[in-house]
Amino acid sequence: MAARTEQEKIELFERTPVPSAVVIMAVPTVASSLVMVLYSLADTYFVGMLNDPVATAAVTLASPVLLAFNALNNLFGVGSSSLMSRSLGRKDYDTVRKTSAMGFYCALFCSLLLSGSCTLLKSPLLTVLGASADT
Repeated sequence: MAARTEQEKIELFERTPVPSAVVIMAVPTVASSLVMVLYSLADTYFVGMLNDPVATAAVTLASPVLLAFNALNNLFGVGSSSLMSRSLGRKDYDTVRKTSAMGFYCALFCSLLLSGSCTLLKSPLLTVLGASADT
């Protein structure tokens, strides 16, 4: 989808009826969530075709970590979107721009931090997830 012009954004957020605007904005969000679910299903399906229960178990053990990454990023997305919507109502576009950037960079930083933590604390994390020596 092409990027919206400034006028199209103003039209969407200020003049479009709320139910229509919610649908317009929610469809890409729901689609991205479905892609993540389909990715997990496809991953499990193709690994399952190997007929190796240990490999399938390993994919299943990685799923909670992937969900933790998504939850962390959603935390910043939902939190910053609240401030952004209030700023849009005040027509304070500078705050919207800053909040958007801050949400993105905080999500990026925390994801890198979580990645590093998972790497450094791999053994205890795998034990908590229920991994065995085989998986």
